[in-house]
Amino acid sequence: MRPRLIVALIAAMLLTTNATPAHAAGNYFSGVYASIYGARDYHGYVPSSYRPGTPMPLLVALHGCTENDVGFDVLSRWSAVAEQRGFIVVFPDQSNLANPAGCWNWYLETNQHRGWGEPAIIAGITGRIRSQYTVDSRRIFTTGVSAGGVMANIMAVAYPDLFAAVSIMAGCEYDCDPLQLQPAAESGRKALQEMGSRARPVPAIVFQGTADIVVQPSTAYRIAGQWAYVDGIDTVPDSVISGRVPGGRTYTRLVHRSAGGQTLIDQYMIDGAGHQYPGGCPCSLYGDPAGPDASNLSWDFFLAHAKP
Repeated sequence: MRPRLIVALIAAMLLTTNATPAHAAGNYFSGVYASIYGARDYHGYVPSSYRPGTPMPLLVALHGCTENDVGFDVLSRWSAVAEQRGFIVVFPDQSNLANPAGCWNWYLETNQHRGWGEPAIIAGITGRIRSQYTVDSRRIFTTGVSAGGVMANIMAVAYPDLFAAVSIMAGCEYDCDPLQLQPAAESGRKALQEMGSRARPVPAIVFQGTADIVVQPSTAYRIAGQWAYVDGIDTVPDSVISGRVPGGRTYTRLVHRSAGGQTLIDQYMIDGAGHQYPGGCPCSLYGDPAGPDASNLSWDFFLAHAKP
Protein backbone atom coordinates (compact mmCIF):
# COMPACT_ATOMS: atom_id res chain seq x y z
CA MET A 1 0.00 0.00 0.00
CA ARG A 2 1.22 3.53 -0.75
CA PRO A 3 2.82 5.20 2.33
CA ARG A 4 0.68 8.33 2.00
CA LEU A 5 -2.38 6.11 1.87
CA ILE A 6 -1.50 4.40 5.14
CA VAL A 7 -0.98 7.69 6.98
CA ALA A 8 -4.12 9.37 5.62
CA LEU A 9 -6.39 6.42 6.25
CA ILE A 10 -5.16 5.98 9.80
CA ALA A 11 -6.01 9.66 10.29
CA ALA A 12 -9.42 9.05 8.75
CA MET A 13 -10.11 6.25 11.22
CA LEU A 14 -9.12 8.45 14.14
CA LEU A 15 -11.35 11.27 12.92
CA THR A 16 -14.33 8.98 12.32
CA THR A 17 -14.97 8.34 15.97
CA ASN A 18 -18.32 6.62 15.57
CA ALA A 19 -16.89 3.87 13.37
CA THR A 20 -13.30 3.34 14.46
CA PRO A 21 -13.53 -0.15 16.06
CA ALA A 22 -15.47 -1.81 13.22
CA HIS A 23 -13.72 0.25 10.54
CA ALA A 24 -10.34 -1.09 11.58
CA ALA A 25 -11.56 -4.67 11.13
CA GLY A 26 -11.93 -4.39 7.34
CA ASN A 27 -9.19 -4.28 4.73
CA TYR A 28 -7.86 -1.49 2.55
CA PHE A 29 -6.48 -2.30 -0.87
CA SER A 30 -4.68 -0.27 -3.53
CA GLY A 31 -3.41 -0.74 -7.04
CA VAL A 32 -2.68 0.74 -10.43
CA TYR A 33 -4.85 0.23 -13.50
CA ALA A 34 -3.28 0.76 -16.91
CA SER A 35 -4.74 0.69 -20.41
CA ILE A 36 -4.15 2.34 -23.78
CA TYR A 37 -5.87 5.43 -22.31
CA GLY A 38 -3.40 5.80 -19.45
CA ALA A 39 -2.73 4.61 -15.92
CA ARG A 40 -4.47 5.59 -12.69
CA ASP A 41 -3.90 4.68 -9.04
CA TYR A 42 -6.82 3.63 -6.91
CA HIS A 43 -7.51 2.49 -3.39
CA GLY A 44 -10.53 0.98 -1.74
CA TYR A 45 -12.01 -0.69 1.28
CA VAL A 46 -13.53 -4.14 1.86
CA PRO A 47 -15.66 -4.34 5.03
CA SER A 48 -15.23 -6.97 7.70
CA SER A 49 -18.61 -8.45 6.72
CA TYR A 50 -17.34 -9.47 3.27
CA ARG A 51 -17.31 -13.20 2.56
CA PRO A 52 -15.89 -14.57 -0.72
CA GLY A 53 -18.66 -16.17 -2.72
CA THR A 54 -21.39 -13.97 -1.22
CA PRO A 55 -22.16 -11.05 -3.57
CA MET A 56 -21.68 -7.59 -2.07
CA PRO A 57 -22.56 -4.15 -3.53
CA LEU A 58 -19.79 -1.97 -4.97
CA LEU A 59 -19.47 1.82 -4.99
CA VAL A 60 -17.14 3.75 -7.31
CA ALA A 61 -16.38 7.14 -5.72
CA LEU A 62 -14.81 10.01 -7.70
CA HIS A 63 -13.04 12.93 -6.03
CA GLY A 64 -13.15 16.60 -7.01
CA CYS A 65 -10.48 19.06 -8.13
CA THR A 66 -7.46 19.74 -5.87
CA GLU A 67 -8.28 16.46 -4.13
CA ASN A 68 -7.13 12.89 -4.53
CA ASP A 69 -8.59 9.50 -3.74
CA VAL A 70 -7.35 9.53 -0.13
CA GLY A 71 -8.58 13.04 0.60
CA PHE A 72 -12.02 12.18 -0.76
CA ASP A 73 -12.19 9.08 1.41
CA VAL A 74 -11.44 11.21 4.48
CA LEU A 75 -13.90 13.92 3.40
CA SER A 76 -16.81 11.63 2.51
CA ARG A 77 -16.16 8.91 5.12
CA TRP A 78 -17.19 6.40 2.47
CA SER A 79 -14.88 3.69 3.84
CA ALA A 80 -16.44 4.07 7.28
CA VAL A 81 -19.94 3.91 5.77
CA ALA A 82 -18.88 0.82 3.79
CA GLU A 83 -17.87 -0.88 7.04
CA GLN A 84 -21.07 0.10 8.80
CA ARG A 85 -23.44 -0.81 5.98
CA GLY A 86 -21.71 -3.64 4.16
CA PHE A 87 -20.37 -2.76 0.72
CA ILE A 88 -17.06 -2.45 -1.11
CA VAL A 89 -15.88 1.01 -2.16
CA VAL A 90 -13.14 1.96 -4.61
CA PHE A 91 -11.67 5.43 -5.15
CA PRO A 92 -10.01 6.00 -8.56
CA ASP A 93 -7.33 8.69 -8.38
CA GLN A 94 -6.90 11.27 -11.12
CA SER A 95 -3.28 11.71 -12.21
CA ASN A 96 -1.73 15.16 -11.81
CA LEU A 97 0.01 14.46 -15.10
CA ALA A 98 -3.40 14.28 -16.76
CA ASN A 99 -4.65 17.36 -14.93
CA PRO A 100 -2.37 19.48 -12.68
CA ALA A 101 -5.31 20.43 -10.46
CA GLY A 102 -6.37 16.81 -10.04
CA CYS A 103 -9.66 17.36 -11.91
CA TRP A 104 -11.28 14.68 -14.00
CA ASN A 105 -11.17 16.02 -17.56
CA TRP A 106 -14.91 15.81 -18.13
CA TYR A 107 -14.91 18.73 -20.59
CA LEU A 108 -12.88 16.84 -23.22
CA GLU A 109 -14.99 15.15 -25.89
CA THR A 110 -12.96 11.94 -25.57
CA ASN A 111 -13.92 11.72 -21.89
CA GLN A 112 -17.66 11.86 -22.48
CA HIS A 113 -18.20 8.52 -24.20
CA ARG A 114 -18.20 4.83 -23.47
CA GLY A 115 -14.97 2.99 -24.21
CA TRP A 116 -12.84 6.13 -24.45
CA GLY A 117 -10.47 8.08 -22.24
CA GLU A 118 -11.14 8.44 -18.54
CA PRO A 119 -14.56 6.73 -18.59
CA ALA A 120 -12.86 3.64 -20.01
CA ILE A 121 -10.23 3.81 -17.25
CA ILE A 122 -12.85 4.15 -14.50
CA ALA A 123 -14.89 1.31 -16.00
CA GLY A 124 -11.67 -0.71 -16.17
CA ILE A 125 -10.98 -0.14 -12.46
CA THR A 126 -14.56 -1.20 -11.74
CA GLY A 127 -14.00 -4.37 -13.73
CA ARG A 128 -10.74 -5.01 -11.88
CA ILE A 129 -12.53 -4.91 -8.51
CA ARG A 130 -15.28 -7.17 -9.84
CA SER A 131 -12.64 -9.71 -10.84
CA GLN A 132 -10.97 -9.65 -7.42
CA TYR A 133 -14.05 -9.73 -5.16
CA THR A 134 -17.53 -11.22 -5.26
CA VAL A 135 -19.57 -8.22 -6.40
CA ASP A 136 -23.34 -8.04 -6.80
CA SER A 137 -23.67 -7.06 -10.47
CA ARG A 138 -27.12 -5.54 -9.84
CA ARG A 139 -25.79 -3.24 -7.14
CA ILE A 140 -22.85 -1.34 -8.59
CA PHE A 141 -23.18 2.41 -8.05
CA THR A 142 -21.16 5.54 -8.71
CA THR A 143 -20.87 8.86 -6.92
CA GLY A 144 -18.75 11.99 -7.15
CA VAL A 145 -18.35 15.58 -6.05
CA SER A 146 -17.62 18.62 -8.24
CA ALA A 147 -15.55 17.44 -11.23
CA GLY A 148 -16.04 13.93 -9.86
CA GLY A 149 -19.78 14.57 -9.83
CA VAL A 150 -19.68 15.53 -13.49
CA MET A 151 -17.71 12.38 -14.26
CA ALA A 152 -20.05 10.20 -12.18
CA ASN A 153 -22.93 11.54 -14.26
CA ILE A 154 -21.01 10.72 -17.45
CA MET A 155 -20.34 7.20 -16.17
CA ALA A 156 -24.05 6.62 -15.47
CA VAL A 157 -24.88 7.78 -19.01
CA ALA A 158 -22.08 5.91 -20.78
CA TYR A 159 -22.39 2.70 -18.74
CA PRO A 160 -26.06 2.28 -17.71
CA ASP A 161 -25.57 -1.47 -18.02
CA LEU A 162 -22.85 -1.31 -15.36
CA PHE A 163 -24.06 1.29 -12.85
CA ALA A 164 -27.47 0.84 -11.24
CA ALA A 165 -27.79 4.42 -9.94
CA VAL A 166 -25.75 7.58 -9.45
CA SER A 167 -25.19 10.21 -6.75
CA ILE A 168 -24.01 13.66 -7.88
CA MET A 169 -22.78 16.42 -5.57
CA ALA A 170 -22.21 19.89 -7.07
CA GLY A 171 -21.82 18.32 -10.52
CA CYS A 172 -23.22 19.10 -13.94
CA GLU A 173 -25.55 17.69 -16.56
CA TYR A 174 -24.35 15.47 -19.41
CA ASP A 175 -22.59 17.49 -22.11
CA CYS A 176 -22.14 20.11 -19.40
CA ASP A 177 -22.97 23.66 -20.48
CA PRO A 178 -21.70 26.08 -17.78
CA LEU A 179 -23.26 29.02 -19.62
CA GLN A 180 -26.60 27.19 -19.56
CA LEU A 181 -27.43 28.07 -23.15
CA GLN A 182 -28.45 24.50 -23.98
CA PRO A 183 -31.83 23.33 -22.66
CA ALA A 184 -31.72 20.48 -20.16
CA ALA A 185 -33.87 18.45 -22.54
CA GLU A 186 -31.11 18.67 -25.16
CA SER A 187 -28.68 17.30 -22.60
CA GLY A 188 -31.14 14.48 -22.01
CA ARG A 189 -31.42 13.83 -25.73
CA LYS A 190 -27.65 13.59 -26.03
CA ALA A 191 -27.52 11.32 -22.99
CA LEU A 192 -30.06 8.98 -24.60
CA GLN A 193 -28.03 9.01 -27.80
CA GLU A 194 -24.91 8.02 -25.84
CA MET A 195 -26.79 5.26 -24.02
CA GLY A 196 -28.00 3.81 -27.32
CA SER A 197 -29.46 0.32 -27.05
CA ARG A 198 -28.47 0.22 -23.38
CA ALA A 199 -30.83 3.11 -22.50
CA ARG A 200 -32.95 2.67 -19.39
CA PRO A 201 -34.22 4.84 -16.52
CA VAL A 202 -31.24 5.50 -14.24
CA PRO A 203 -32.13 6.68 -10.71
CA ALA A 204 -30.16 9.75 -9.59
CA ILE A 205 -29.77 11.57 -6.28
CA VAL A 206 -28.44 15.13 -6.53
CA PHE A 207 -27.02 17.49 -3.88
CA GLN A 208 -26.38 21.20 -4.43
CA GLY A 209 -25.67 24.17 -2.17
CA THR A 210 -27.66 27.33 -2.86
CA ALA A 211 -24.64 29.55 -2.09
CA ASP A 212 -22.17 27.64 -4.31
CA ILE A 213 -20.03 30.14 -6.25
CA VAL A 214 -18.22 27.46 -8.25
CA VAL A 215 -21.24 25.62 -9.65
CA GLN A 216 -24.39 27.63 -10.34
CA PRO A 217 -27.10 26.24 -8.04
CA SER A 218 -29.49 26.09 -11.00
CA THR A 219 -27.24 23.36 -12.44
CA ALA A 220 -28.91 20.85 -10.11
CA TYR A 221 -32.22 21.48 -11.87
CA ARG A 222 -30.51 20.87 -15.20
CA ILE A 223 -29.18 17.52 -13.97
CA ALA A 224 -32.70 16.63 -12.84
CA GLY A 225 -34.04 17.78 -16.21
CA GLN A 226 -31.52 15.64 -18.07
CA TRP A 227 -32.50 12.51 -16.13
CA ALA A 228 -36.22 13.30 -16.34
CA TYR A 229 -35.86 13.34 -20.13
CA VAL A 230 -33.91 10.07 -20.10
CA ASP A 231 -36.28 8.42 -17.63
CA GLY A 232 -39.37 9.58 -19.51
CA ILE A 233 -40.95 11.39 -16.54
CA ASP A 234 -42.25 14.87 -15.84
CA THR A 235 -39.70 17.62 -15.20
CA VAL A 236 -42.01 18.98 -12.49
CA PRO A 237 -41.31 17.24 -9.17
CA ASP A 238 -44.06 15.13 -7.63
CA SER A 239 -43.13 16.24 -4.11
CA VAL A 240 -41.38 19.27 -2.63
CA ILE A 241 -40.33 18.66 0.96
CA SER A 242 -38.70 21.07 3.42
CA GLY A 243 -36.23 19.67 5.92
CA ARG A 244 -33.59 20.61 8.46
CA VAL A 245 -30.51 18.87 9.76
CA PRO A 246 -30.75 18.85 13.58
CA GLY A 247 -28.64 21.82 14.62
CA GLY A 248 -27.64 22.38 10.99
CA ARG A 249 -28.84 23.59 7.61
CA THR A 250 -32.31 23.69 6.13
CA TYR A 251 -32.88 22.20 2.70
CA THR A 252 -35.54 21.61 0.06
CA ARG A 253 -35.96 18.13 -1.36
CA LEU A 254 -37.56 17.71 -4.80
CA VAL A 255 -38.69 14.19 -5.65
CA HIS A 256 -39.56 12.91 -9.13
CA ARG A 257 -41.33 9.55 -9.38
CA SER A 258 -42.13 7.09 -12.12
CA ALA A 259 -45.71 6.34 -13.13
CA GLY A 260 -45.50 3.37 -10.79
CA GLY A 261 -44.50 5.56 -7.84
CA GLN A 262 -40.78 4.71 -7.69
CA THR A 263 -38.48 7.63 -6.84
CA LEU A 264 -36.18 8.18 -9.82
CA ILE A 265 -34.73 11.63 -9.04
CA ASP A 266 -34.11 12.87 -5.50
CA GLN A 267 -32.76 16.43 -5.46
CA TYR A 268 -31.50 18.23 -2.34
CA MET A 269 -31.08 22.02 -2.49
CA ILE A 270 -29.16 22.94 0.67
CA ASP A 271 -29.75 26.45 1.97
CA GLY A 272 -26.63 28.59 2.36
CA ALA A 273 -24.22 25.77 1.51
CA GLY A 274 -21.21 26.48 -0.68
CA HIS A 275 -19.06 24.26 -2.87
CA GLN A 276 -18.66 21.60 -0.21
CA TYR A 277 -19.52 17.99 0.56
CA PRO A 278 -22.83 17.86 2.50
CA GLY A 279 -22.26 16.21 5.85
CA GLY A 280 -18.55 15.92 5.06
CA CYS A 281 -15.79 15.67 7.65
CA PRO A 282 -14.97 19.02 9.29
CA CYS A 283 -11.32 17.97 9.07
CA SER A 284 -11.45 18.86 5.36
CA LEU A 285 -11.66 22.28 3.74
CA TYR A 286 -14.46 20.85 1.59
CA GLY A 287 -16.52 19.37 4.41
CA ASP A 288 -19.85 20.87 5.48
CA PRO A 289 -20.86 19.00 8.65
CA ALA A 290 -23.96 21.19 8.98
CA GLY A 291 -25.38 19.79 5.75
CA PRO A 292 -27.45 16.64 5.27
CA ASP A 293 -25.40 13.42 5.38
CA ALA A 294 -24.90 12.95 1.64
CA SER A 295 -23.00 9.66 1.99
CA ASN A 296 -25.63 7.86 4.04
CA LEU A 297 -28.51 9.45 2.14
CA SER A 298 -26.92 8.32 -1.11
CA TRP A 299 -26.55 4.79 0.21
CA ASP A 300 -30.19 4.74 1.35
CA PHE A 301 -31.13 5.78 -2.19
CA PHE A 302 -28.86 3.16 -3.75
CA LEU A 303 -30.31 0.34 -1.66
CA ALA A 304 -33.73 1.08 -3.14
CA HIS A 305 -32.42 1.00 -6.72
CA ALA A 306 -30.81 -2.26 -7.71
CA LYS A 307 -30.44 -2.65 -11.47
CA PRO A 308 -33.33 -4.51 -13.10
